[in-house]
Amino acid sequence: MKVLIVDDEKHVREAIRYFVPWEKHQIDGIFEATNGQEAMQIMQEQQPAVVFTDMRMPLMDGAELLEWLHGHYPETKTIVISGYQDFNYVKPAIVYGGTDYLLKPLNSRQLIDAAEHAFKLWREEEAERQQTRSRNIQLNVLRPLYWDKMLSDLVTGHASFNELKPALHEELGMPEHAAGCRAAVISLQHSGCRLLQRFHGDVGLTSFVLANVCNEVITAERCGFAFRSWQAGAEIVMLFWAGVTEAEARLQRINESVRQAYGVQIDIGLSRVCAFPEGLQSAFRQAREGLNERNLLQREGRIHLYREQQGDSGSEKDYAPDTLSEKLGLAVLSGDMERMERVIAEWGERLGGLPMLTESSLMRQQEALCAVLQRWRPEAEVRLETCYDEEGLFSIMNWQNQLKALLRRLAQGGASTPDNRLVQDIREYLEQNYAKDMTLQHIAERFFISRENVSRKFKQISGENLSDYLTNLRISKAKTLLHNTGLRLSQISELVGYEDEKYFSRVFKKATGLTPREYRKQ
Repeated sequence: MKVLIVDDEKHVREAIRYFVPWEKHQIDGIFEATNGQEAMQIMQEQQPAVVFTDMRMPLMDGAELLEWLHGHYPETKTIVISGYQDFNYVKPAIVYGGTDYLLKPLNSRQLIDAAEHAFKLWREEEAERQQTRSRNIQLNVLRPLYWDKMLSDLVTGHASFNELKPALHEELGMPEHAAGCRAAVISLQHSGCRLLQRFHGDVGLTSFVLANVCNEVITAERCGFAFRSWQAGAEIVMLFWAGVTEAEARLQRINESVRQAYGVQIDIGLSRVCAFPEGLQSAFRQAREGLNERNLLQREGRIHLYREQQGDSGSEKDYAPDTLSEKLGLAVLSGDMERMERVIAEWGERLGGLPMLTESSLMRQQEALCAVLQRWRPEAEVRLETCYDEEGLFSIMNWQNQLKALLRRLAQGGASTPDNRLVQDIREYLEQNYAKDMTLQHIAERFFISRENVSRKFKQISGENLSDYLTNLRISKAKTLLHNTGLRLSQISELVGYEDEKYFSRVFKKATGLTPREYRKQ
């Protein structure tokens, strides 16, 4: 709590300083002014809680100061001190909320009582203000959650539009007579979750940030609202209830904002124009289908419009994935790895030649693939993921490499063999200790096996040299640090296990084609 004493007489200011027990009331700042103008400047800089002011002063008297305080700092408590028993000087103190009116010469007991009364009033009111601020903070935290839940229920048919309509109009700016609507959907599980990776896998934080970015564009034009969905597979939903024909252009601006801020782009499903409000559920369904049935081979455009006849049966007719599954099954039974890889290469070539490949179609093919491989190795874990590249687009090459790695692992006898468990243990150990000085001899001693056996078994199971695996692991960690921190190269070098910064730079460039500085700049 701070205090300001305003009086053009020095001895009055000194008397107030002398008599009031400041330390008892934990006053940590006492300021002085000789007139109202000086007092205004101090108020703006220090914002004292209590002001002692004289009424007769040069430049600006007490009455003007009280009026100014009442308008600009109404929470401040004022104690008026005057040498004149004239009602003209008492009136401003009453009108503008003075807590006490003292006459000169000052009586020490009255001064102390007036000061303590003002301190007590200010603290009581400040406690109430703190409670109000705390309640407002809680409401501000809960309000977005409320709308997330209500709007999620609205687009799935679990909430009544008529009940929400007044609040939608008042709080979210929805026009009372909207005719049409559109919905757009973003899923953080698509495009390799690259935006999600930027926030270390925190879905809640990523969704919160993304909803804010969307609303910066949408609410500025009062054309709709973005919210975090409570439905699986659709983390962000945008409802447009005005200017629906410009929805696609707004989504393009949102994607550009995300690209500029985080260096990634996102796939967005967009519905057709539906009747409002009865078409809200249809719009949400169409937006989800537009995203889920997007063409994975499409390299341009990240806004995916709903198509009336979703599906890709026409493209699959000439493609015949069942034939390729049979081929792979025969290759698997033969145990010939080269033959298996030739089938995978053919499969990738067929995929790349399709006019359209939807995610649902790819998932069906992967299920068929996994079924073939599971029959071959029933004891092993068989799983395939949709593979994306650095731009968040589906990569046939990455998909093929994933399948080849899976086949090599299964060819070694499945994940349950002792050698597989050994290699998995080595990988986990390197993941936890890559920053340390790590040699082949050290790893051999750690797992009670010869150096030659460690190297040979790791290569057999993983298809990769152990030293290359460790280097790639370290480079991957270095990329993350370069991308997300401002650490110096020497610090990053040490953190990923290289004591020599120059040697780290050479290894990094050999692995990525770029120096660490070039990678960070890019």
